[in-house]
Amino acid sequence: MRNILITLVAGSLLLAAHGRAAEGVQCRLAVHQYDAANSRSVLLYEDTVSFLKDVATIGFLAAFSVEIQFTAVDTGQTSFMVHAVTLGQPAATYSRSFQVEYGLPARIREIEGKGEARYDLEIKPLGAVDIDTGRCEYVHTRDDVFSVDPSAHFNIYYVPYTYGDFYWNAVKGLMETEYRRFKELNGFTLPGKYSLYLCPCPIRSVIWDRRFTMMVDPTRSIMFSVYHKAMNSTHPFLALQASILKNYGYSPPFLSEGYAGYLSDAPYAMKKILAAGRHLPLDSLLDTYRFFHADPVVADKTAATFVRYLIEQYTSDVFLELYRMADDLTQRESLERVYGKPVSTLEREWLQYVDTVTIKPGQLQYYAEQAEVLFDYDLMVDYGRDMLAVAENRNDSTAALSLLVRAMFFTGDYYAATSYQEQALAYDAASAMAWMKLGSYRMMNGYYDEALEDFRKAKSLDSANQLIDFNLAINHLCRGDEQAAREILNGIIDSPTAGSPHAESRITLANLMIQSGDEAERAVAVDHYHQAVAVLGKTVRTNAPSPQQQLWNGIAHVGLEDLGAAHDYLQTALYLETRPFYIGLINLWLGKLADVRGERDVARQHYGAVLSLPSAQYHQAEARKYLEAPFTL
Repeated sequence: MRNILITLVAGSLLLAAHGRAAEGVQCRLAVHQYDAANSRSVLLYEDTVSFLKDVATIGFLAAFSVEIQFTAVDTGQTSFMVHAVTLGQPAATYSRSFQVEYGLPARIREIEGKGEARYDLEIKPLGAVDIDTGRCEYVHTRDDVFSVDPSAHFNIYYVPYTYGDFYWNAVKGLMETEYRRFKELNGFTLPGKYSLYLCPCPIRSVIWDRRFTMMVDPTRSIMFSVYHKAMNSTHPFLALQASILKNYGYSPPFLSEGYAGYLSDAPYAMKKILAAGRHLPLDSLLDTYRFFHADPVVADKTAATFVRYLIEQYTSDVFLELYRMADDLTQRESLERVYGKPVSTLEREWLQYVDTVTIKPGQLQYYAEQAEVLFDYDLMVDYGRDMLAVAENRNDSTAALSLLVRAMFFTGDYYAATSYQEQALAYDAASAMAWMKLGSYRMMNGYYDEALEDFRKAKSLDSANQLIDFNLAINHLCRGDEQAAREILNGIIDSPTAGSPHAESRITLANLMIQSGDEAERAVAVDHYHQAVAVLGKTVRTNAPSPQQQLWNGIAHVGLEDLGAAHDYLQTALYLETRPFYIGLINLWLGKLADVRGERDVARQHYGAVLSLPSAQYHQAEARKYLEAPFTL
């Protein structure tokens, strides 16, 4: 477990170390396309990137992929190798070695594009730099760094014991669902899988697209995203963009990225952009350089809705004719030629389309479920509120309210969760779980007596439900009735049902008994802890570890006085958890653990975190108690 924690800390954007300086070179990268009609080079792409010495770094720049590796870094000059591969069939390959002084450009000219398009790649080393690799030391080409799990269409890579390891299965479901829809829509038949790297941080072996901190390289069938609760760029767009470029070849990003957003929430988002007056002139985004440097969200949603409008109004076959014809310099001309209308007319039609398109409740629910997988709980709330506003029937309303209750819990707004749960009961008053949820949220806000009535109502509707029993036991503890809580917890332990909170009940009861001065009770408590750990271990072996499993394991190990293991479990839970309710509970137990270890200042920091977070009222009350007097076993 100690090794797990070391990996977690190294992979964290929040807890990373500093001071690991490595040799590197800062460069300006630029891609130009030659405009034969006007005898000039047009800048399409430009960025400044720092490269680590001896690390092969890959990226997709406009119309071709590159691999750049610096082999020597001196005070006045540098040496490096460049490989460029085009997306065409067959692919054209360009390889050069350079030794240049800082400030002077190295170029590969006449890189083939679609049709008559020709591109120049310019790499200008600006100077030697020291790169702090402590924040992100991973390199995807090293065999011992990333592990892999396969799905039907993807090989999903992750660093062990980082977010990708714990949640890769959720990413798989999201990617596979959207890719299968898009593949069927387009009739893709090319064999082979795509490689998706869930990076714990922006790794140095990738030239990242700074707009969304992701990278898609169709020549290698490879995609990169950052997957961490502090930064998450994993999105189905990656898979769809890779498949479009792989199957249809290159087209300007306005078209290729726009098509990759075909199944997205773009019409919903674009309506809001237009209402806020944030939209950009369509013609400006048909310039590739300006597209890359525009507000990325506005540009993305504009491209996606415009492509969707073209397909829905004029068919996908006509759009694919445009896609195959256009390059970065002929996009406007190709658009007007294929559709027989000036860009200004197409823009008016597109704006009318966005204004009149209807967003159905089912679509909003689908997008909200995607947002939940991506940990974007604020967006989930937006979808839920708009879904409730456009609900067409009882089913829509109940689905929207259920979604809003969950989203509000995820954001830590327990008053709003309570309000929406009360509304949900109007549609589902005979549901025991609906009453239990209402009681749970009321209890989080400190309304213990009202919550007790809700739990009793839930119990009357489903007397065998031990999850209701467990929540009722917690309510008794909050109201100071320890004996009633003990009786309920013993009942769960003595006769557990399928899916009951068996381990949690043992640990909660053991926490009460371990405080007793009775040695017999303390011995029983220790046995409960051991039994709970065994149950949690079985669950972990059959399912991916969850933050809640790590949390309860940590609490049990505090009781067992195995303080090293407790620290590792609780820190792992804190690393993985995204919901304020559980983050508060984890910090509460980290505070208790620190007190047991005699680390009073650390304990105070954790108790303070409980109070500063939207934690449950009963967790905050306990944190205040231990701020005044240290927790002891």
